[in-house]
Amino acid sequence: MSPTTCDASDAPHAMMLRGKPVADALMAAAKIRVQALRDRGVEAKLAVVRVGEDPSDAAYLRGIARRAEEAGLSVELVKLADSIPQGELERLVEDLSDDPCVHGVLILRPLPAPLDEKRLASLLSPAKDVDGMTEANLARVFAGDPLGFAPATARAVTELLKHYGYDVRGRHACVIGRSLVSGRPIQGLLTARDATVTLCHSKTRDLASHARRAELLVAAVGEAGFVTPQMVGKGAWVVDVGINEAPAGDGVRTMGIVGDVAPEAAEVAEALTPVPGGLGAVTSAVLVLQAVEAAERQTR
Repeated sequence: MSPTTCDASDAPHAMMLRGKPVADALMAAAKIRVQALRDRGVEAKLAVVRVGEDPSDAAYLRGIARRAEEAGLSVELVKLADSIPQGELERLVEDLSDDPCVHGVLILRPLPAPLDEKRLASLLSPAKDVDGMTEANLARVFAGDPLGFAPATARAVTELLKHYGYDVRGRHACVIGRSLVSGRPIQGLLTARDATVTLCHSKTRDLASHARRAELLVAAVGEAGFVTPQMVGKGAWVVDVGINEAPAGDGVRTMGIVGDVAPEAAEVAEALTPVPGGLGAVTSAVLVLQAVEAAERQTR
């Protein structure tokens, strides 16, 4: 199956599944829904909690802010020092959960040590958990309940595939990575859409053979170039979730952001998400969309 919109100019063979048109379509729909909320007197609002100065957070925040502005969603950034005591951060999360003017809460992860992320998740209202970090939302995702807010990266995968017309029903998918932020919820979402999913990880025996058999390969292992061309089946669709810094040859400078999939895989795959330019924009759009959905549910 070929995508409805693609660009093969940057790869020898594989069609590039770019994220921008997907994100633009999601934001066009979100904008209409935000206006409908305003017509009812509701100002949809997302609170973003950033702890510390992780440089990777800055680009992510810019993407969220840009998409939120497109949709008309209000965003409140709560910026905190990495020295904040656990108790103070817990009280903040409780306050945001209780604030009727805040409809969605995003806590940027990972948190600096020794802050306890699980404890914060237990205090966050599942109704406002727009990035699927609470046990209640994860359980719903794994149960196939559409009311559960999935981690944004996981839902971004399914939104991208849907946009490009790839029907996962009955297909064999392989997900490499087992984190609760991406790998396992991606498995849950694909299974709910009637794919047959093999979940692998870096310690899976004979990983390459599992990956090669897949019609859809999702790489979410968090290691630059982990998926080699030898791991990709001929004609497979490949979604690269990875965002990694690649060291330059001198070991000092960096050559930018790369994914989990080696560029040479484009010679084997039918379709591939580029990094950058792939799933990142869709993830930001999904966060905004889920904040809008949260506002709709809370104000019915």
